[in-house]
Amino acid sequence: MKVGYLIGSNGYITNLNNAIKLEVIDGSKEIISLAYGKISDIPKLDVLIGRDFLQGEVLFLKNYANFLIDKNRLTNIIPIQLPLHNQDAICVGTSNCSGISFKDVIFTYPFPFRDSSFNSAIIFEVLDLDIIREVYRVVKSGSKVYMILRDKLFGGVDPLEGLRKLSSKFKVAMVKEKEGFWIIEGVKKR
Repeated sequence: MKVGYLIGSNGYITNLNNAIKLEVIDGSKEIISLAYGKISDIPKLDVLIGRDFLQGEVLFLKNYANFLIDKNRLTNIIPIQLPLHNQDAICVGTSNCSGISFKDVIFTYPFPFRDSSFNSAIIFEVLDLDIIREVYRVVKSGSKVYMILRDKLFGGVDPLEGLRKLSSKFKVAMVKEKEGFWIIEGVKKR
């Protein structure tokens, strides 16, 4: 059985966003650095153990492990109503985009789409630079990209983390709070 543990800078088990390494145990111990992009470095595992996963992370990580454990229990996807409607976009990190026309991205990295295939994108609670680079690749020049993060009060993250990550590839046009979510709008530079 191949078991992986996501480890943060403090040496404790953490979520994907805060992980700096992955310890894989399969008869012996292997350490995989998760310094920059993270999704592309994760091998297929039987069990992946972390703590305080974001919902978008859970959706992606279920493609890398048969079982995903968060705080000593199996994880599940919690349906969340997103505060955006009527968007024609690729939706990344959620399978519950009620009211939004999208194609689910519930597979592994890299995305199986051609460059510049989509007019816009919604990234829900995935703060991984590999995923942001893939979204950049598949959206057209001048396209809007929305990163949606639950506020820390509701189990989310600091919106500054999302702002830093999204601004690595997109020009940030707007940041606002709506219904307990932070919405960061970026535009793909022409």
